[in-house]
Amino acid sequence: MTKNRLFYNIEEKEQASMLHCFHSMMKNYSDGEIICFYSSQDMGIGIVEKGTACVIHNLPSGSRTILEHLEEGDIFGQLFYFHAAKENITVEAASDCVIRYIDYEHLIKRCGNACAHHSQLVSNVLLMVQEKTQRICEHLEVLSQRSTRERLISYFHILARQKGRNTFLLPFTISALADYLSVDRSAMSRELGKMKNEGLIQMEKRRVTLL
Repeated sequence: MTKNRLFYNIEEKEQASMLHCFHSMMKNYSDGEIICFYSSQDMGIGIVEKGTACVIHNLPSGSRTILEHLEEGDIFGQLFYFHAAKENITVEAASDCVIRYIDYEHLIKRCGNACAHHSQLVSNVLLMVQEKTQRICEHLEVLSQRSTRERLISYFHILARQKGRNTFLLPFTISALADYLSVDRSAMSRELGKMKNEGLIQMEKRRVTLL
């Protein structure tokens, strides 16, 4: 049974009955596979059980921006981007992954069985939503920077703060990092080279150290 934050403070023996009550199901996806489209009317709430995924905004021009990087225990769903053009937003597997789905209507309504742990589970989801909102705000903070260098530095400082140290691993490939920062990939690579030459960072593949 899952040990993620969804079931924090809920006994394991209670989890199976709750998952049945909330019409929960799990699906496996391969690296690069589309997990869902936000335009789907019945996508519910998704939770990453294993692996990683990305929420991606695709434009008609063919360009795309990574809105979020999702790791184990992270949550996604339409309620987080209800103002956006949902037909342009997808969730894609960034590695082989397992996704658990929960029916949103059953989550927000008190079930007929009056499950003792329903309130705890709703509280856990609200906490996960709060954490997600903070990450979205951090991404907006990065995107508000005017230059490619400023966006890189802003994002690197966020990662360093999250890890509690100046050395960290990027959650993206370099190509995906450019999509997350919404910058030109070649220009970003040149800027990273300049930052290394100027002694601002050390970088080996996805391992970065702020100097």
